[in-house]
Amino acid sequence: MKKIYLSATVLSAAAAILFLYIAPQLIRTDILSENKVSYEQPVPSVACGRILSQQFVPQYEQIKSIDVYINALSCSRDEGALHVKITDSSEEVLYDQNLPLSMLPAYGMTPVVKNVTLAVGNTYHLSIEAVDTLDDGPAISFFPNEIAANKEESGGRLTYAGQCLTNSVLRAAFRYSVPLAPVNYLAYCLFIAFFIFLCLEGVAFRVKK
Repeated sequence: MKKIYLSATVLSAAAAILFLYIAPQLIRTDILSENKVSYEQPVPSVACGRILSQQFVPQYEQIKSIDVYINALSCSRDEGALHVKITDSSEEVLYDQNLPLSMLPAYGMTPVVKNVTLAVGNTYHLSIEAVDTLDDGPAISFFPNEIAANKEESGGRLTYAGQCLTNSVLRAAFRYSVPLAPVNYLAYCLFIAFFIFLCLEGVAFRVKK
């Protein structure tokens, strides 16, 4: 039995080390950061070079999505796209995608950025522009009240067509993918160890018979 327990201990330790190495990348949870409740206003158009840009500071490294409130009820979605960029303080482009208008819902919170990794605490710009549209494109909502800012937007500037919208923030939600708390990984390791001991005891019992 001593050999069984020794083998179980070694296997459990190896399995725990392997699990702790890969688990933070595979077993994660989501954290959502949203605006506080306030009245909102729409920017009627982000076409024809009228870019809407929000400064923000990510709270976690891995951003699963950034959602903004878009109203496309009154625009044509047959052609055109939303050009979405994220740039850093030196204006280096870190994210650059076109979201076809045909993929937009009629209205509602819509993911415009997906799966980007940024440095926590650094300042970035999220810029949105409608390109190649048949009309003025969709309207995008903002809050003309800084108390509605989420942590990412707090203290950041919102600009429209090059003009600063004073005390205003984009209506946006930041969804992060983050590792579980260490205690959760410990629980998984204990379960793995228990399972290994149980399996080896079963094997030993069958061998004895």
